[in-house]
Amino acid sequence: MSLPGKRRATPAVQPSRTTVRNQPGLRPAAGGGRGAGKPVRAAATSNELWLAIHLPHYVLESLRRRTAAAQHVAGHDPGTATVVVDLEGGGKVVCAGDAAAVAAGVTRGMALNSALALLPGLQVLARDAQAERALLETVATSAIGFTPRVVLEPPDAVLLEVRGSLRLFGGVRRFIALVRERLQSLGLAPLLALTPTPLASLWFARIGEEVALRSRDGLASRLARLPLACARWPEKFLEPIAAMGVRTIGDCLKLPRDGFARRFVPQMLQALDRAVGCAPDPRVAFLPRERYSVRRDLEPEISDTERLARAAGPLVDELCSFLELRCCGVDVLGFSLLHRDVPPTRVCLRFAEPTAQAARIAELLHERLARTELPGPVRALRLRSGPLVVANQEASDLFARARGRSTSVPQLVERLRARLGTDAVYGIQMVPEHRPESAWEKGDILPGSAPGRGHSPLRQTLPVAERVKRNVPSRENVPLRPLWLLAEPQPLDGREHPRYEGKLEFEEGPERIESGWWDGRDVRRDYYVARTAGGMRLWVFRERHAEGRWFMHGVFG
Repeated sequence: MSLPGKRRATPAVQPSRTTVRNQPGLRPAAGGGRGAGKPVRAAATSNELWLAIHLPHYVLESLRRRTAAAQHVAGHDPGTATVVVDLEGGGKVVCAGDAAAVAAGVTRGMALNSALALLPGLQVLARDAQAERALLETVATSAIGFTPRVVLEPPDAVLLEVRGSLRLFGGVRRFIALVRERLQSLGLAPLLALTPTPLASLWFARIGEEVALRSRDGLASRLARLPLACARWPEKFLEPIAAMGVRTIGDCLKLPRDGFARRFVPQMLQALDRAVGCAPDPRVAFLPRERYSVRRDLEPEISDTERLARAAGPLVDELCSFLELRCCGVDVLGFSLLHRDVPPTRVCLRFAEPTAQAARIAELLHERLARTELPGPVRALRLRSGPLVVANQEASDLFARARGRSTSVPQLVERLRARLGTDAVYGIQMVPEHRPESAWEKGDILPGSAPGRGHSPLRQTLPVAERVKRNVPSRENVPLRPLWLLAEPQPLDGREHPRYEGKLEFEEGPERIESGWWDGRDVRRDYYVARTAGGMRLWVFRERHAEGRWFMHGVFG
């Protein structure tokens, strides 16, 4: 089958002499008649370039990622030969093995007893479909950092449309090298192939031929020599095709189209057309999760918090990679420590500001775990993030150190809260209220942080213009308040003139405050700034009722 615009056709892909009728993406050429049918290139995909990421060892790699933390803590030797069995299929046949097992003669499909006879110390793992799916989603999430068009191709591949990303990353070779480096950092050994069609890229990657074809000219001839196994057609169709002497994709392309479509399912012919770019190949884009959630089993179980913190390290690293690709941070993280016979132990980390730094998260987790009593050994870890917060990329101040600024205030707050408890470390924020004891409340200790839950906009510090508009007192028309208010006003001696370490001398006042009738805490007071004989300045008031007693309410610095 020749492509339009191809100057010379390769004998292996000569067009068949069969008329094309009602094939998706194809139309008969002018003139009709037998042998006049000729595929026409689909314009919908003419400007695309697809990079296929094939994971030939995905079964074993998914399990290694799941058990990496436990093996690291338990001191597992990474050189131990490992095989995987499928428990749903009986668990008696090897379905995957690592390089050490293959070198010893263990092959896929071998009986497990035979493999154990070859390697008595063989490590046997059970296949996990959820872990395999999670691995594929991890690869897809990592790929979003290179292009927004990412497609899952279960069970072992991910497709990326990269035409618009090549110049950004320095060309084809540089782009492929960066993708490979990113995947290898995740402990994977991928096979990559780039062509103008997603199916062709996938077929090349499956057989291990890493190509980079930017043009469709010559694509059909390059596909012609691929074995039929790359298409993964059903076995019941591969047997009759092989009986016909058809061994490669090129042999299929030389078969009469109508006869091929009648004898086999139409999807096989459509796959050939999509692979060579003669039919559109729409794909459903992958959408990453809005929150990060992962569970990791621990083998063996862990009862020491120090080792537990080390076991959580890989989960934190994966979380930070997820956040980095999304350009987001988190201010809340939840760890669940799952036990065998008792309810899970929950550890909640709250950060003073959104973060995506692995070292910062690990340090705070270590502090919290050191104060946590485990009711039993931990058999699994579960990590779930709070809502993602878009990271604010602010320019740093060149003279921050010269001005004496501290860049570790949020970390200090988090460590104090981890050691003393969340309720023991807080800040104070002003409230627009006339009564002094109600003019403040607990808030976030960091300036500029968002108010906590339940805070209404009216209970935040208001600008001067807004305070005047709402008839709220400001510093321009209210005498200076002391920074130190007593928890409860302290009664003073004296009926007509108050006394504290002697007779008090009034400096300012009176300031009358009458408020609170609506909530049952009505106050009617006259406040004065008074000075003691020793020079201490006090804030005192006299109640405006029959008794008229004096109280000290605050002390000026």
